[in-house]
Amino acid sequence: MSQDKEKEVLKLLNLVRTNPKGFIKSHVNDYLKSNNMTQNSYAKSLQTDLKKTEKMSALQFSAPLTKVARMHAVDMGELGTVGHTSSDGTPFSDRLRNKAKAKGTIAENCDYGNDEPLHIVMSLLIDDGIKSLGHRKNILEPSFHWVGIAIEPHKKYRISCVMDFAEKF
Repeated sequence: MSQDKEKEVLKLLNLVRTNPKGFIKSHVNDYLKSNNMTQNSYAKSLQTDLKKTEKMSALQFSAPLTKVARMHAVDMGELGTVGHTSSDGTPFSDRLRNKAKAKGTIAENCDYGNDEPLHIVMSLLIDDGIKSLGHRKNILEPSFHWVGIAIEPHKKYRISCVMDFAEKF
């Protein structure tokens, strides 16, 4: 079941990347209304950013990145932890470069507690409370061509989603 949701997350990521302005109409506006976020400053900045964002290439599914994302999601889930460092102290950059053989620009997004693909993607795009907007920037980074997505149970937040991005291999 989580594989269907992972595929749906990829579909949504690619919708926002390949048609950012259309994504506002097809998903963002209704989402903000139904979640009472129309006045949220992070949500408003998402709308502004998407209006200025040029269309970019779709992300391609990567089995090695998905394997690494799943390892991290399972690790965090079993221990109830959050963040980009594995329980053994390995930073995400080492996981992506050493285990998945990712090259060039890399990044990782983690989301907690959202089990619906749209909620996962919108949460990371809005990036409420994250001043750097790092998750949004990762999703909208045109140099990324590959992604691995893993949705796994989480001891504290019930569910987590890890997205690992890479420019190339």
